[in-house]
Amino acid sequence: MLYIFNSFDNMWVDFIEQTKSFKVSVNNYFYYLNKIKKLFTYLNDLRKHILKKYVYTINHKRIAINYLYFSMVTGLSGAALATMIRMELAHPESPFFKGDSLRYLQVVTAHGLIMVFFVVVPILFGGFANFLIPYHVGSKDVAYPRLNSIGFWIQPCGYILLAKIGFLRPQFWRYYDKTSFSFPFLEKMKYNQYKEYKNDYLFYLDFLKKEITDDHSFFWKARKVIKLPQYSVFSFVPLKLMMWKTMINYPESFWYAASRVVQSRRKKVFVTKCSARTLTTAGWTFITPFSSNIKYTGVGSQDILILSVVFAGISTTISFTNLLITRRTLAMPGMRHRRVLMPFVTISIFLTLRMLATITPVLGAAVIMMAFDRHWQTTFFEYAYGGDPILSQHLFWFFGHPEVYVLIIPTFGFINMIVPHNNTRRVASKHHMIWAIYVMAYMGYLVWGHHMYLVGLDHRSRTMYSTITIMISMPATIKVVNWTLSLVNGALKVDLPFLFSMSFLLLFLVAGFTGMWLSHVSLNVSMHDTFYVVAHFHIMLSGAAITGIFSGFYYYFNALFGIKFSRMFGYMHLIYYSGGQWVAFVPQFYLGFSGMPRRIHDYPVVFMGWHSMSTAGHFITLIGIMFFFLMIFDSHIERRAATSSTLGLPRWYKRISYYIFKIRYLQHNKAKMNGIPGSTVRLMLIDRHFAEFEVFKK
Repeated sequence: MLYIFNSFDNMWVDFIEQTKSFKVSVNNYFYYLNKIKKLFTYLNDLRKHILKKYVYTINHKRIAINYLYFSMVTGLSGAALATMIRMELAHPESPFFKGDSLRYLQVVTAHGLIMVFFVVVPILFGGFANFLIPYHVGSKDVAYPRLNSIGFWIQPCGYILLAKIGFLRPQFWRYYDKTSFSFPFLEKMKYNQYKEYKNDYLFYLDFLKKEITDDHSFFWKARKVIKLPQYSVFSFVPLKLMMWKTMINYPESFWYAASRVVQSRRKKVFVTKCSARTLTTAGWTFITPFSSNIKYTGVGSQDILILSVVFAGISTTISFTNLLITRRTLAMPGMRHRRVLMPFVTISIFLTLRMLATITPVLGAAVIMMAFDRHWQTTFFEYAYGGDPILSQHLFWFFGHPEVYVLIIPTFGFINMIVPHNNTRRVASKHHMIWAIYVMAYMGYLVWGHHMYLVGLDHRSRTMYSTITIMISMPATIKVVNWTLSLVNGALKVDLPFLFSMSFLLLFLVAGFTGMWLSHVSLNVSMHDTFYVVAHFHIMLSGAAITGIFSGFYYYFNALFGIKFSRMFGYMHLIYYSGGQWVAFVPQFYLGFSGMPRRIHDYPVVFMGWHSMSTAGHFITLIGIMFFFLMIFDSHIERRAATSSTLGLPRWYKRISYYIFKIRYLQHNKAKMNGIPGSTVRLMLIDRHFAEFEVFKK
């Protein structure tokens, strides 16, 4: 009996212990469940915060920051494509592209378009313009904030399409292969003679149907041989209307693909398969007839390329329209015709926005005409049928050459803000500096023909283009001389933005001098399409323009992010990036002198030394880019607050009297601007003490 009671007690104790352990396990379960619930709640709140702060925002400052982050991502992809190019050119018979010259040309095309349309333009006219213009004209925001947000989100659409053609796996395409554009998701139908007879009976008035079209080119080769494929007949006869019959007669057309796409697989497979069919070998300049005839480039990447450029043009059009209307309608009373009250960077940006308003529609018209030639049987650029392939070059370079000034003139504004601040004296002859950029911009419209000396231009046209191109050196010289005179007899304070501006000045001088060589017809004939041209425009854009953008970025860093930038990584960025530019592109001048042509993926061993040196310089530049991102990361991690020294009180002054005069000069300007009716004035502490005043409505 005692044994039974002891057993019962043991069972009861075990039951209580198991119950306790069960309660503990249940409590632990609910504890971790609450932890997981809190984690998901936090992630959901974080998602809503990110969407509200970055995606749904209509604040011009936040959209400007989005543009800057977007340009950093696109810049990395463009640098990756440049690395692929330099790896292929590092030594003869490089195995990087396995001897595929078409793949090399595709990467070159994507690299050029990404760096121009999706790196430099978004930084200047999406980032700095959106951030600074509302401040400098006295407005709380841009004229159309939601349209501003739409303009930004169109940019990734075009970039994704363009980046896709740069990293695609190539496939061979033959022009006379009738089934080359039939995708795996387009189901081929078996031939049915009775069904074909019934279709012809129902549509006996369908005179648009042709079994074969005989067109002959100048060389008496078949230009197009179009047959109605057997699988193009619809299985459901009542849906086969006249419009559909017109579309399916041309298998090369996008309409054919769009009419047969399976809905469930339309989202991703269509763009991937369509892009992967062919390579884009026409270059970033859309060389015709390669870009306008599917015989050479086929259906696929070139069409995606045209679509991405159209997206970029729409985004740019929205941006410059919004900012120009902001200047026109929301500027302070009295500031509309008082340009001298604006900072130089704002004057430069407004000038380039007006330039974009005139040249962007020209590029859009050119690429749309190419699309028509490719898919709608027009002959804008087809010589055998009355078109002119040189017309496309005129249209592109009428956009392309002013685009160079669009990218470089805003950096002049950054230099004109940095030099007087660091030297504690006004820039020499501000009015001459303003008129110099206006003369450069307006003369830039007249010289696009110096890119086309070898297309058969008349000698009088060559003389005109050469003369005006040489004349552009005069306003550029005015700017360089004024910057030099501004540094004379001043209290110079050397910091990171100032060193970047000096690096910009040296790169701009070399790029300008080498460009003057190309303005002469005789020298241009010798250097045309060689690596001399590649070195010239890379030193101008990758060197001078990007370095000027970096100087403005560091100058406005406190205003953009509200923190102090990391000086150590910033100086490493300056040293490696500037040094890498010189090592990468100076050897290419010697390659051009030696006769090395561009757009060639392989070369004789005699050119290997300069190419290897250029590749080494590219990797030095990549190290500088790495330090730039480390600077961004370290600055946001440390979040060092802006102190009095970073807000503009320099550590020492060589001329105290000039400092007192500068304060009195600012007070005089403030008193003058206070006289504007219905306005108030406050000092804009951007990154320096000697910044401009802001004017706001009361």
